[in-house]
Amino acid sequence: MKKYLSFFKKVVLLCFITLSCIILSFFYYYNERYEWYSIKLQINSMLTISFFIFFFLILFFLIDFPTYFKTFLWIILLGTPIWIVIYFLEFLEIEPILWNWDIIREISVIICIAILSPGLSLSIIKFIKNNSNENKKNKVFWKYHVHEGFVGILFLLIAFFLLILRYVMIQYEVFKRELRIYLAIDMVLLFLFLFSGSFLIFRDRRDIVKFKFVEMRDKNKKNMASSVFNPISSDSIKFFTSPRYRLFPFAIILNSFSVNLFIHGTDFLPEVIFSLNHEILVLLGVISCFIAGAMLGVDWYRLFARLYPNLYQELEQILKKLKN
Repeated sequence: MKKYLSFFKKVVLLCFITLSCIILSFFYYYNERYEWYSIKLQINSMLTISFFIFFFLILFFLIDFPTYFKTFLWIILLGTPIWIVIYFLEFLEIEPILWNWDIIREISVIICIAILSPGLSLSIIKFIKNNSNENKKNKVFWKYHVHEGFVGILFLLIAFFLLILRYVMIQYEVFKRELRIYLAIDMVLLFLFLFSGSFLIFRDRRDIVKFKFVEMRDKNKKNMASSVFNPISSDSIKFFTSPRYRLFPFAIILNSFSVNLFIHGTDFLPEVIFSLNHEILVLLGVISCFIAGAMLGVDWYRLFARLYPNLYQELEQILKKLKN
């Protein structure tokens, strides 16, 4: 049965990769032949972006997570420099004649931004797994423990500053045209801090409600060690509970839409069709990004169980002993 399932996944993956190449070919074709602000070009852009959002979400469940994480890193490490270099070539008014660099830049941005949400979600869970030992210096300062909810609040403050900075930059035409790369970088950082901050706050929501930000650890409490989370006490049980409904797939897809609203705006949802201008779309992106981070923060343990099933079984046994 496992062999048939593996074969089926490979066939589906091959079909999606082939379809991706076809869609990118159409994207290139239409961008070459239609005016920049035409409705046909905007619809072509919307369909291409939407396809890759769902493609990378489906890929998240088709291949193993180490391979997905490597794919995410390679796409980001290759696509981001291409995106930045082409912007600077444009700023310096250098126009290579062999390639249409505008379309290459657009394709690299579409692919990088489409995989950003599932890749970031995977990275956050991976970071939690690798940095949950409270004996590490970055988790405990002397005898004091800094709650992640407090870090999340700091991240949200940084995101708010970046949002204000964006509204300052868009007042100047130079940042919309020649120096728009700085506006794009500001938006990507805003997305990262907003999503991460919301995730940390809602993962640590019970302690935030109790105004627990920095506290001294009580060494007298009964603690149990695991391969990842160390120590685990009765107070830790609340972190390892999942909500009744499965939230993390919807969090990933909602966050994928939010980052595309940030970066693409009306190229993602054409103003002619949806009657929403670019600034309203950015605001919707901010709101949906915060909600997506909150959903993943609430349902992080279920995603952790999918990524690390062996560690999940170990934790469940430890938690059962603590509950008893």
